[in-house]
Amino acid sequence: MSSSEIELDHIIYSLIPYKGYGIRAWSRRDVINEVEHAFKGWFSPYAQSLVRPAAELKAVVKGPDSICMARVFVGDGLDELRRSGVVSHITLIPVDIAGRLPLEEIERVMVNHTVYKGIGLGEIEPLRIGLVERDVDEDLEYLKTIIDVEKAEKMLTVISRPESRIIVIFKRDTPSRARLVYGLAKMFAMHGVREYIITVERPIDNILIEFTKTVMVLDKIFPVRSTEDWTVIKIEDEKGKAIETDIRETLKRIGYNVEDKDNAK
Repeated sequence: MSSSEIELDHIIYSLIPYKGYGIRAWSRRDVINEVEHAFKGWFSPYAQSLVRPAAELKAVVKGPDSICMARVFVGDGLDELRRSGVVSHITLIPVDIAGRLPLEEIERVMVNHTVYKGIGLGEIEPLRIGLVERDVDEDLEYLKTIIDVEKAEKMLTVISRPESRIIVIFKRDTPSRARLVYGLAKMFAMHGVREYIITVERPIDNILIEFTKTVMVLDKIFPVRSTEDWTVIKIEDEKGKAIETDIRETLKRIGYNVEDKDNAK
């Protein structure tokens, strides 16, 4: 198994002292235009009111040659008055690299950057991550544990249309939904979908209007206008499912002497 270190460019959109919201930090200036183009002119895909302390929102945008991952969270002490504000940390990943690296691993590197280096201002160093050749794609393996083949086929059928809007109801916490977002992003990219956005919450209306292919992984449905053609796919929760494990095997593993019980019959 061989490995090598690669560098990924990233930007930070947030409060700037004495200026307000804007591009606060970047590893390369020309990356700003690439990210802006990918997000249709918006650097934060969510309304500020949706972003709360101690919680992160995630989004993945696919462009012709790259995938953009966004972490959106609340940062502290950002402007001249040390006020908190919304931070949109976006990393640009070449498509060929994204296919060889778990997106969740890139997320961890992004988290470590802001935790240990802070919310940068001006030019910042690129993200460095080890690229290891793997036998399986962790994002796709997780996807297969959550979505069965019939639902995966339905999603690919819908996303293949010229315009498609999908709501996936997955009643788990945000990190679990983010992992599913990463798996879906990989599946759609493998299918040759040129452009899409996948989010863990509803993005701002401006983005919904701009993208022809939108997927939202939500923990509950939201009211949609009758003029909007949404396909809703519900992922079954573990609640309500029958347990197929043999009861006697469980009792044996606990330590009960079920043989004596059989002999007593």
